[in-house]
Amino acid sequence: MSARNPRTRSAGVTALRRAARTEEAELYLSDRSALVRACARYVVRQQGGDPAAWYRARCTVAGDPALPPGAVIGLAECGNRADAGLLRPLLEHPSAGVRAQAVEGLRALDCVDVDRLKPLLEDPGTGVVRQAAASLLPSAKELPADWLLERTGSTWPRHVRVGAFRLLDARGGIVALRAAVGLFQDPDKKLRTWAGQAVQRWHPSPDARRGDAEVGELLDRSRHLFSDYVLRRRRWEAGLDN
Repeated sequence: MSARNPRTRSAGVTALRRAARTEEAELYLSDRSALVRACARYVVRQQGGDPAAWYRARCTVAGDPALPPGAVIGLAECGNRADAGLLRPLLEHPSAGVRAQAVEGLRALDCVDVDRLKPLLEDPGTGVVRQAAASLLPSAKELPADWLLERTGSTWPRHVRVGAFRLLDARGGIVALRAAVGLFQDPDKKLRTWAGQAVQRWHPSPDARRGDAEVGELLDRSRHLFSDYVLRRRRWEAGLDN
């Protein structure tokens, strides 16, 4: 059952029950595939086992270098909110894979703590920052805009710039427009394209100050993305004189 395809592995795990080899299913409780983990939990439960207890036992030692990431997210998949106490220490685990799964697990348990996850937006692990940004999206307006804007600068790694911009874009308003226009010169082509698309989608917030000169300047710097008509329309929406 070392097949690369998760469906093949899951079928093999399920077959263990028919082959009366259910004890071997525990080996797949921490598989990298959610489908395989779910099948393994089914087989283990059929023999009277407790997958949640198995996961808790492995996540108790926060610094265990051998802890597989699949065991971390597996705990969130079948545990409860009380298990967040085991996942939080794993945010500092030496393995980026474990840190990323701990973030995802906390989100799955609805136990996101903005102050704990904010530092992970600077994490060296791409997956960690991606999961942290996804978890912080509902709280994007609680994060300091200037702090996020600084992390869209070219001195930061690409994955940090992407995570920061994702949150700024979710905030909307002039902050999102400022961040997007600032990325027009980003060294990464995909990020530049994303920034351009964000500007094209942008509209003033209902509570924005009308006639803001900075909005006019930012839209003028983005005129290559619009037809003359659309640009005039955006300026009119922002309360700017044509």
